[in-house]
Amino acid sequence: MRNVLFSCEGTAECVVIEHLEEAGKLIVPACNIVHDMDGNPCTSYRSAKDIQREFLGIDYPNGLLIARIVDSNPGKLLLDRPYRLRDIKIYDFITRPEIEVLILVRENALDCFNKRPTSERQLSASDWCKQKLKMSEVKSRAFLEGYWNDADELVRCIREATSKLGGNKNDQLGLIDLLKR
Repeated sequence: MRNVLFSCEGTAECVVIEHLEEAGKLIVPACNIVHDMDGNPCTSYRSAKDIQREFLGIDYPNGLLIARIVDSNPGKLLLDRPYRLRDIKIYDFITRPEIEVLILVRENALDCFNKRPTSERQLSASDWCKQKLKMSEVKSRAFLEGYWNDADELVRCIREATSKLGGNKNDQLGLIDLLKR
């Protein structure tokens, strides 16, 4: 099996991957996950240059898969030519519309969010959490680590969000595709 490098868009995505990895809920065996220099099972590096500098100077005998966890289509990650010749695959896992939808599921607020009036359509899921659910720290690591300390509940929310939102468009991958069955 390939080694897997999780490249996360933000703090929330990192916390989700960290909790899923720690609880053994990912389809990727822990021994195949590439950790950063601090021992974290993911990185916030997203640019090709940063990923190449920090992670691609190592030989991965079974190949490498870069799993980008993002809330929208991030565009292509174009590695420099020497790296393109190596056995490296890149997949995007989309948390559509954004990762805070998982909080809306847990708080039983997804239906209200989806049916919000036209005047509130500009509110993102994170803004909705801040304004309507009074979760002002929704983007902070300390809040998220405590909030998602139950990995089973996190998995339930991922499954429910995927079910209610109908999965991702155009056969895109989502967080559910990273979970053990």
